[in-house]
Amino acid sequence: MKLFQLLIPVLLIPDLVFAQENEFVPSGKPFATIFANFHQGITGSAKDEAAFELVRGYLGYEYNFSPEFYAKINVDVGSPNDLSPYSKARRYAYFKNAYLRYMQKSLTIDFGLIDMRQFKLQEAIWERRYLMKTLADEYQLGQSADLGVNVNYKFTNWLDADFTVSNGEGYSSIQMDDVFKYGIGPTITLPKNFTSRVFYEFTKKEITESTLTLFTSYDYKKIWNVAGEMVLRYNDKWKENQNIFGWSVYAKYNLTKKYQLFARYDRVTSNILEGEINPWNLAKDGTALVTGIQFQPVSKIKMALNYHDWYPLAANMEGGGFIYFDVEVKL
Repeated sequence: MKLFQLLIPVLLIPDLVFAQENEFVPSGKPFATIFANFHQGITGSAKDEAAFELVRGYLGYEYNFSPEFYAKINVDVGSPNDLSPYSKARRYAYFKNAYLRYMQKSLTIDFGLIDMRQFKLQEAIWERRYLMKTLADEYQLGQSADLGVNVNYKFTNWLDADFTVSNGEGYSSIQMDDVFKYGIGPTITLPKNFTSRVFYEFTKKEITESTLTLFTSYDYKKIWNVAGEMVLRYNDKWKENQNIFGWSVYAKYNLTKKYQLFARYDRVTSNILEGEINPWNLAKDGTALVTGIQFQPVSKIKMALNYHDWYPLAANMEGGGFIYFDVEVKL
């Protein structure tokens, strides 16, 4: 009996050690990301343009309070889109993210200045945010981050859906009225290398502005990937019948673990209003081509030598082609 009593602590030691090893320890870490490039115009209206450019910098901190609670703050240091080309040297800091996340089994809730999930999926598959945004973000058909709340629920390992309520003005323009944007969409991963998403969002003032986004991607054994997305914007900026249609196709091929070929083609058009002869947004209608090779020497650094081309659909406007050398650095 005495021998058994002496053995009890010894038998319990592995369980105590295991419990200590698996006990959650709150922790956080800073992060930073830099986008920079050199570009040289080679055709059309771009021939006389050449520059080194620091495009954007992200500085932030993330912290895990517990297995259920996580917070992130991210400052975007860049130049607003509405500045003239001569003012790009000015730098402005915005909160890109500042949110609290709650996670419990299949449920995730983000509250604050949050990322929009429809952009994060496309960006993850495109993999080259440092040289060009994804379709809706690039052509201002949506906001990549906004003040609001997102609720995501994972029904199975191949199906999840999310619902978002946000201000609708983006992270660089904080509105104070009672007009909100609502969005809902499922994401399907079936089979594992085939991903599709449908997302619908709308904002109602006197009339309703709405956006439908369709996305699909196929990955073959992590060797190559092809993806396509389509965006339909109705009543743009709450102007009746002012619609925009955009689509994008992109692909990549892994030559080795460090080298990757990629290409992308975009097309954005607007409709012709009654009584008019030209599309209402003709000055911004056009096609874009991006193609090149990416080199990733280590996991936190990407470099890409690539060709950019924009071809406007307006007959009186001249397009231009550039050679770019882009760099992304994560710290």
